[in-house]
Amino acid sequence: MHLLSSKRGILETAQSLLLICSSVWLTPSYAEEMYGLRVFSASMHSRHEMLYLDAQLDYDLSQAAIDALDSGVPLTFELEGEIFKPRKWLWDKSIFSFKQHYQVAYHALSQQYVVTNISSSIQNSYSRRNSALLAMGRVNDLPLVEKKSLPVEGDYQVRLRISLDINALPVPMRPWAYINSEWLLASEWYVWDLD
Repeated sequence: MHLLSSKRGILETAQSLLLICSSVWLTPSYAEEMYGLRVFSASMHSRHEMLYLDAQLDYDLSQAAIDALDSGVPLTFELEGEIFKPRKWLWDKSIFSFKQHYQVAYHALSQQYVVTNISSSIQNSYSRRNSALLAMGRVNDLPLVEKKSLPVEGDYQVRLRISLDINALPVPMRPWAYINSEWLLASEWYVWDLD
């Protein structure tokens, strides 16, 4: 009788441990939901026959990315967008696409975070990481395309996303970054109608 009850206790304990382990393994961890890149808002406006982009982005970096940045590894982000004509039965027709690259780097000697618009080479320095990421998240009056180069007729939409450019990381870091979820930072597409 004692042997049977001890086997039952071991079996119940094993089942409980299996249930706990499987629920922890199948449930996304709280830490995974704490970081990511997001496009909060975006719009386009025209001025002097040119279309300009305004966007508000959120760079909520993973701990691995923060540690690398604070250790002097520059992080490059790609802002990717497209003006397109949605179609029901075929793939969307791309009218115009663009990419813009931004880099944030920590300079230990000056204790400054430097944000660089790689396309224009404009740099700004910040004493705090959060200030640098907030500034990088504000895209104002980014010239994109002349209105006359877009077809006149039709309803068009715009999509925008931001992602970490893993290929811009130092070569020894890239293999690990490709397989580690903390480095696979990309927002969902943010889509809106072009007025």
